[in-house]
Amino acid sequence: MRSLRILPILTAALTLPLLCNAQDKTATKLDAKVYDHFGTGITAGEKPLTLAQAIKSPAKFAGRKIRLEAPITGVCQTKGCWMNLGKPDAKGNPPVFVKFKDYGFFMPKDSSGRTAIVEGTMSFKQETVAETKHYLEDAGKHDEAKKVTEGRTVLRFMASGVAIKKPLSLANYDQFGDGVKLGSEPLSLAAIMANPAQFVGKPVHLAAPITGVCQSKGCWMNLGKPLANGNPPVFVKFKDYGFFVPKDASGRQAVVVGQLSFKQETVAETKHYLEDAGKHDAAKKITEGRKILRFMASGVAIEKAAKKAKK
Repeated sequence: MRSLRILPILTAALTLPLLCNAQDKTATKLDAKVYDHFGTGITAGEKPLTLAQAIKSPAKFAGRKIRLEAPITGVCQTKGCWMNLGKPDAKGNPPVFVKFKDYGFFMPKDSSGRTAIVEGTMSFKQETVAETKHYLEDAGKHDEAKKVTEGRTVLRFMASGVAIKKPLSLANYDQFGDGVKLGSEPLSLAAIMANPAQFVGKPVHLAAPITGVCQSKGCWMNLGKPLANGNPPVFVKFKDYGFFVPKDASGRQAVVVGQLSFKQETVAETKHYLEDAGKHDAAKKITEGRKILRFMASGVAIEKAAKKAKK
């Protein structure tokens, strides 16, 4: 009899650690302060594929559960029941066309320009003429829909969960120069540095942390963690020497509007900027000018400084 009484106790003792471990392994969703979640949402941990990785060898991922991160470039304007990811190709077709599992959730119709992470399966889909016309009409492209004579072949993603980056608000930012007005989401520093040449000479919105500011006048700033050679990923100057930024802005987030270029500095220029930064010893050691990625900003928005607590 005693052994029979002990059995439930042993069972509970063995089961409790398993339950605790299961709870410990409960997945946590991506930060709700940064992302809006839909469907099953997106949990932290697994790194998503880039759009370039997904469309380079789409057959490799077909039928497998994957995660993909890309900018939203179109949303159904009737219900929000589908969205396009990535810049349309020469035919106007999206690189990836996303639908939502079991018609179970929808996207905000004003999501274009924001970044999405989707989780689900990808497949090739040959649409009928009626389907292609329907999706174009949903997007408000009625004239294009009338011209369709054959269905699209698209890379379709059936998403069970979606996380969309919340729109950046500039309410807590100070504006300089022409200022910054957000339409689409600014590019990240990582996106720029992956292939800077494709952005050279084009209008660019860039968001990145400030890591250095001219300590003489505030007439330039560095964006991003210094590279192995000590150079900033992006060196920002201000158009026509027309405005300056606070000298204590390092550590705050900035959004800049303007154009990128590659700049080969002279020895004198490199020394000058290092001295402006208060790096006099480093300036003395310079024997050749830096080759840097320079951003000529017409407008800047900088996150306001945190208020100091009263003593």
